[in-house]
Amino acid sequence: MTAKKKTSAKKVEPEQKLPEWAGKLPLFLIVLGALLAIAGVAADKVHFTHAWLVSFMFYLSICLGGFFLVLLHYLLDSHWIVPIRRIAEHLSCMLPLLAVFFIPIAIWSGSEFVTVSGGAEEHGHAQAEKADKATENAAEAHGERVQAKAGDHGHAHDGGSRAFYSWMQSEKEYKQTHKTHDHAWYAKKGYLNSGFWHLRWVAIFVLWGVFTWLIRKHSLAQDADGAAKWTRYNRKLAAAGIFVFAATLTIGAVDWMKGLEHQWFSTMYGVYYFAGSVWVSLITIYVIALLMKNYGPLKDVVQKKTLKDNATLFFAFTVFYAYIHFSQYFMIWNASIPEETFWYVKREQGPWWNVGMLIIFGHFFVPFLALLRQDVKVKPEVMITVAVLAWFLHFCDMSYNIMPLIHETGGWMSRIWIDLGCLAFMGGCLSMVFLHFFNKSAPYPQKDPRIAETMGVYVQLHSEAKAAGKR
Repeated sequence: MTAKKKTSAKKVEPEQKLPEWAGKLPLFLIVLGALLAIAGVAADKVHFTHAWLVSFMFYLSICLGGFFLVLLHYLLDSHWIVPIRRIAEHLSCMLPLLAVFFIPIAIWSGSEFVTVSGGAEEHGHAQAEKADKATENAAEAHGERVQAKAGDHGHAHDGGSRAFYSWMQSEKEYKQTHKTHDHAWYAKKGYLNSGFWHLRWVAIFVLWGVFTWLIRKHSLAQDADGAAKWTRYNRKLAAAGIFVFAATLTIGAVDWMKGLEHQWFSTMYGVYYFAGSVWVSLITIYVIALLMKNYGPLKDVVQKKTLKDNATLFFAFTVFYAYIHFSQYFMIWNASIPEETFWYVKREQGPWWNVGMLIIFGHFFVPFLALLRQDVKVKPEVMITVAVLAWFLHFCDMSYNIMPLIHETGGWMSRIWIDLGCLAFMGGCLSMVFLHFFNKSAPYPQKDPRIAETMGVYVQLHSEAKAAGKR
């Protein structure tokens, strides 16, 4: 009788195992960001509230860009994005978490008055007076209900005090006295009222949550059975979702960011935010895909062609963003209407001129020139450098839209650590959720009908093979 040789199975590491630091980094960012944010509240509550909004709009743009790319994939049946589509799905599914981050903004929106900080008292009163003259005749048409007041362009109503969204303060005054000095708000009060505003943000996040959850649910179901019906379901969802996406993104950008200065007019603001969102989301997906390719989960799945196509689309949106931003500025400059020009005039003062020049040259010229050559689109060192620059400039872009309201003549850089704290905290929370999604599902759509094509695998049908054998 011979003893059986004892064998032990070799332990196989999970295919999608990430480096240890990837699991620790989110927690580190959360702790660091929370400490800086708490200190920021104590140091300058007004700056903290606006820094929170900057961070929110920054990460919202990345998630919305991912949502758009998923919708675009199903609408156009594009194959290049299939290996990295799961990354875009995970990004889009973080939109409901962003609703949690929006709750403080909803609370601050108009429930209490906030003392203005850091030079905001020195708003462009001369520009405001010009705008008031332009609207004075319209104001008189409303009798005593609307009284045009020089300098009333969302500035402090009483001694350096204002609401987070100044039109909510105008609404409150109107309810108390049935009079208002804010004609810009009065003309839009059917839309700009607090009840409808809160209803809109709730509806927007519900719609985002429903569409992203259903699309991801069908995508994961296809991993289990490989049925083509899940692709057809998502194609139908995308056909409706693209219209929902366009409407909700525009309303969100106008309500939450442009609404800070409700007197300003721009019909291109929604597409301006859209262009920046897809731009920064594309480079974020590129970096995540590159890391996953290098560390194993997508090693044999993501080909150079996929990365090159991603970078090419990023290059296209670099041009598109510049076109939209310039078009918005050119139309306002050409019309030269005070109700529109005051927004840019304010940003030509103090440090914001330099930020504007940085956005012009860094947001367009640097990535445009860097990615003109085809070969650099697959060079990790070049693309990661471009990514870091893109994140920095997108943060500057969001700050350029929000921070001049409270820091027109300076003071922003002295409080930049509060902004970094908010960015770190939100980024850590979102990264933790992203890793949770990643660990609970396959790293790529394993049974998508297009996956073989994107991996460069030619699947020969049995009938074709049989015919070839007879030749």
